[in-house]
Amino acid sequence: MKKSIFAVAAALCLLVGSDAFAQKQNLQGQTMPKERPTAEQMAQRRTERMTKELGLNEKQAKEVYTINLQQVQQMQAMREQMRKNRSAEAEKMKSVLTTDQFVKWSQMQGPKPGAHRGKMGKDGKPGCCAQPKGCKGQGGKDCAKQRASQANK
Repeated sequence: MKKSIFAVAAALCLLVGSDAFAQKQNLQGQTMPKERPTAEQMAQRRTERMTKELGLNEKQAKEVYTINLQQVQQMQAMREQMRKNRSAEAEKMKSVLTTDQFVKWSQMQGPKPGAHRGKMGKDGKPGCCAQPKGCKGQGGKDCAKQRASQANK
C-alpha cells in the first residue's frame, strides 16, 4: 500500500513539474514576438544555402549575394505595391457598396478557411505538397502516388 501511495505521489510531482515548465516556455514565446528578417538577412541565408549546396567559391558567393539581395528587395517592393493596390481597391469598393455589402466583400477577400498555400502545379491548380512519402495532403491523396503519376505524364 505504501509503495502505491509513493508511486502516485511521485507521478503527481513529475506531472506538476512538467506542466510548470511547459507554461514557462509558452510565456517566454509570447513575450518574444518573432521579427521578420531584413532583406540582407534573407539574401545572406539564401547565399549560405547555395554556397553549401552548390560549392560556390568566395567570388561566386559575393556575386550570388548581390543577385539574391536585388531579388529580395524587388519582391518586397512588389508586395508593398500589392498592399497599396488592395487598399485602393477597398476604398473604391467602400464608396460603391453598402456597409453590409462591404463587410461581406471584406470577408470574401480574407484567407479562405482550409486554403492550402503550397506549391502550384503546372496546370495552375494546387500541386501535391512537398512532404515525405505517406503524406495525406490535397484531400487525402497520397502525395507519393500523386508525384509518381505526374512524373509519368
